[in-house]
Amino acid sequence: MIKRLFSKTAKVDYFDNKTNFVALDIGTEVLKSMRFTMDAYGVNIHKISRIQQQEHAMKSGIIRNLDTVLENCKLSIAELTDGLTEKEFPKKIVMGIAGEYIQGVSIVVNYKREENFEKEVTQKEQNGILKKIRTQILTEGEEDLALRIGLTREDINILHITITGLAIGGMPVQSLVGYTGKEVKINLYASFGPKTYVNALKKVSNSLGMEIISIVSQPFAVARAYSGSSSQDFSGIFLDIGGGTTDVAIVENGNVLQTQMFAFGGRVFSKEIAKSFSLDLRYAEQRKIKYSNGELSKTIAEKVKQSMNPIANLWMKTLKVSLESCDDVDTFPSHIYMCGGGALLPEIKSTMLEFPWKQYLPFPVVPKIEVFTPDKLNNIVDKSGDLRNIYDITPSALAKFAYDKELDNRNYNITFGQYE
Repeated sequence: MIKRLFSKTAKVDYFDNKTNFVALDIGTEVLKSMRFTMDAYGVNIHKISRIQQQEHAMKSGIIRNLDTVLENCKLSIAELTDGLTEKEFPKKIVMGIAGEYIQGVSIVVNYKREENFEKEVTQKEQNGILKKIRTQILTEGEEDLALRIGLTREDINILHITITGLAIGGMPVQSLVGYTGKEVKINLYASFGPKTYVNALKKVSNSLGMEIISIVSQPFAVARAYSGSSSQDFSGIFLDIGGGTTDVAIVENGNVLQTQMFAFGGRVFSKEIAKSFSLDLRYAEQRKIKYSNGELSKTIAEKVKQSMNPIANLWMKTLKVSLESCDDVDTFPSHIYMCGGGALLPEIKSTMLEFPWKQYLPFPVVPKIEVFTPDKLNNIVDKSGDLRNIYDITPSALAKFAYDKELDNRNYNITFGQYE
């Protein structure tokens, strides 16, 4: 059961630019972490760690060997904290979560101020409105969410319920406080997944001696980290192609409508290379990376390309099925933004460019495909000098989520939507 969705504002000043935090992305192929601080303007990244995961550690974005993952996490944190004093050591962590059973849904709540709607909304009234919505989601929505992934209400955790938009009297606002009007519209996004997944991440944080700020649906975090993605004028599809999964987030008019994840990532391509060249999977992974970076000889690169094409076509078909299952989307946005290590494979983009989008899916035009590079992250400053790869987008996005959550806490004077 979810407890204490609302809590008092934290006494610690997270925006002092001195308190160190950790963002942890436990990827199938690479475990990525970042040490960061926050100030009033956003996130400052100070150090980045990347640890290659063993083949047996993860499967499809889910921890399979907890002991191995724990050792990798400890090694990663040791790299991040090298040179820090005990006082500077990070004590709080934000963690990403992925996998086919991690899902999310957009919620739109229309609320009427029946009395005194000519008067300005106070902080107390805004808190009361949001608490009513919280109660409604818990009493009516939790069971429906569980049914989406074939589990019982007792077997899921709501990871976070995030306010993505507010409007009063038809006018979009950052906060209801100080405005008058009768009709209030609140856009929220609820992310949820199996308790077993959440418990595994709790064990990781406990072993590291850190308190969890949030466990975040990775596609949601990635979509919200793109510069301008919260604007009412923004719509787009985000694809985070990792080692074990491909994460999909659909944004319409600044609101994340839906997220999907499917267990098809870069490791499938690596296995095909291993099979085609009779290589150990680790060496096949290295060859794939060299191929993506254009570092192979022409002869070997051509052979890799031949093995990659059918896998890329299969990946595209799987993406098509995933998009077809997005029931809440009538028309898809005309821009697709890619990140994650798998997005470096040239066959991924070429297959997408050749795909007849309008023939099979409700796209008004053929979508434009772009790469989501670190320079397009919002409210993130790289002080490490090491934020340069598109597979660093996800841990950066987790750090941005922590910043947004604390900002919401200050704007609304509550923490809205976090499991205990």
